[in-house]
Amino acid sequence: MKSTSNIALVSKKERAAYGLYFGGQNMIYLFVMNFIQNYFTDVAGIAAGSVAVIILIARLWDAVNDPMFGIIVDKSRLKGGRYKPWLRIAAFILPIFTVLIFCVPSTLPLSLKTTLCALIYIVWGMAYTVCDIPIFSLVTAMTGDVQERTRLIARGRIFSFLGIALVTLSTVPLTNAIGGATGNPPSAWLIAAAVFSIAAFFLMLPISKAANERTIDQSSAPITLRAMLSYLRSNKYLLIFYGAIIVSSFTNTTTVLPLYFARVNLRDDNLFTLIVVVSMIGAPLVSACLPRLTKRFDKFQIFMAGMLITIAVSVIMYFVGYEGSKFAAFLVLSFIRGIGLSCTTVMMFMFAADCAEYGAYKSGKRAEGLTFSIQTFATKMTGAVSGFMAMGLLGWLFHYQSSYYLDGALILPEQPLTAINGIWFMYSVFPAVGALAAFFILLFFYKLRDKSAQLMSDINAGVISREEGERLLEDLRAKEKKQ
Repeated sequence: MKSTSNIALVSKKERAAYGLYFGGQNMIYLFVMNFIQNYFTDVAGIAAGSVAVIILIARLWDAVNDPMFGIIVDKSRLKGGRYKPWLRIAAFILPIFTVLIFCVPSTLPLSLKTTLCALIYIVWGMAYTVCDIPIFSLVTAMTGDVQERTRLIARGRIFSFLGIALVTLSTVPLTNAIGGATGNPPSAWLIAAAVFSIAAFFLMLPISKAANERTIDQSSAPITLRAMLSYLRSNKYLLIFYGAIIVSSFTNTTTVLPLYFARVNLRDDNLFTLIVVVSMIGAPLVSACLPRLTKRFDKFQIFMAGMLITIAVSVIMYFVGYEGSKFAAFLVLSFIRGIGLSCTTVMMFMFAADCAEYGAYKSGKRAEGLTFSIQTFATKMTGAVSGFMAMGLLGWLFHYQSSYYLDGALILPEQPLTAINGIWFMYSVFPAVGALAAFFILLFFYKLRDKSAQLMSDINAGVISREEGERLLEDLRAKEKKQ
């Protein structure tokens, strides 16, 4: 269905700034979420079980903090726009707290060091919320066209990959180069955090000036808290979709373990870059193809196909293995699984805008901040739950031994066979369990599709009358049932 919205209103400058923001944001996100566990265990010397608890506490706080901030955004009427002022603030505070995480002296007593790391990590999560909710909410203010929103978010995902790729390729070589013969001392990680944070600041800042909020009425009265809660209860597809994403994360330990896998199973830190790049190279391919694919297929179909690929390849990978001559096959399977994972990780951000339109259609109230706070919460929960599971199982079930410093030298203990086998199990087949559960939840309960979302967007924007829209929606539902 062709939208009646004016796509040309979104300028090239806006699209570029929107993409750059995601590049900077995801440099920081990837650096912290993928390496903080290694920093806590192998540099700061905190036990893996304690790291699991830190991650869990931080994400439990997010369960309260993220929706609270979403409500604040929806009720705010700041000078300069509904979302842009928050993005300007985030460009400053997120890099600052990223650096602070790596400033805790490793020589402090263990209890004090653990407490400080936990507190700063929690505050970092709050700073990330300030940047994440407004940037995704902004896309609904920039355009009312569902396809244009998909293009904007796809562009954001491409730039996200570029930021992620830069951090992935350079972090281990950078920290090793700075640390030299002493391994990866705290100063190496602090310098790396500062480098990535400064780069992220300059990439994130332009959006606060470049973007135009076209579809938001800044003079409208703020939505009441009672209306927001009613909106959330009525938005079943928002809760179903991101609930399924969180379910899948319970076993999605793949992103947490690459450096452990390279160090312990492959016995070579430098192979970390290879296995991660092979796994991630599908992301820009998927992002680049999505605008064309979504013209031919509903994005829900593409998303579900990606989940099936992930499930099937994870099982095959476990039985194929990785040692010796099998390593080449392992890399091929990692690439294919990366295609499937990219479909889900790239596209999960595209469904919140549809859910926002569904919520407005059902309740008559616009609450993009609250809607995208659920997405942000789900994003952080996926990292938190997978991190908690990975670190908890490593420490409590598989008996992973954390590294420590002795007379300025990094000591890497010999890992037991339980840890070696446990890392492989969690890196290969374990993610398929949660993904399979999420697949069936979405298959049977998530019924919102692109054409319906576009009709609801047009109704909400007043492009067509509600009576006409209801009639068109009924016709569309009848066609979908016949198919």
